[in-house]
Amino acid sequence: MSHIIYVRKGFVKLYMESDDDLTILNIAKPGTFLGIQALYGQPVSPFSAVALTDTEVCLKDINVFRQLVLENPAFASGIIEVLNAHITQAYKRMFSLTNKQIDGRFSELLLYLSNVLYESNPFKLTISKKELASLISSSPESVSRLIGDFKDKGIIKGNGQVIEIVDFDKLKTICKCESLSIY
Repeated sequence: MSHIIYVRKGFVKLYMESDDDLTILNIAKPGTFLGIQALYGQPVSPFSAVALTDTEVCLKDINVFRQLVLENPAFASGIIEVLNAHITQAYKRMFSLTNKQIDGRFSELLLYLSNVLYESNPFKLTISKKELASLISSSPESVSRLIGDFKDKGIIKGNGQVIEIVDFDKLKTICKCESLSIY
């Protein structure tokens, strides 16, 4: 990494891939820094990024960032806060993926999309059902089934790429459900 990237406009998909599989790590929205993990770690980013919408970014030389961290304690504190937020989000996602059933993971994703990523209800998806499925470690068919089930239960409504959460309370209740123990 030679530059830190700041997303000014648009949405960016962050992902890792293996031989024949792609896992979406996150969707970056405006105001997000990409590549901060490379400041003092590996010089190569562990993930790839691709714009999902028309996107505008600013590139800043990584060495300038390193110098600012050394010279400006307030800036260094801000960078630590950003890194901490990324780590906390990753831990929460790992917990969700390992402890919640698919409907709980999907509920949590819908709340995240509405409240955090798009900051809107209704919201227009900038990702496909396949990408939604990747975010919750599921299949596109399961996502289609969940959308239909949630519509039938009056939790959401939508048409095409636009989704509206109708019953936030029910969605939050489903989100809190943890997976059943098989032991």
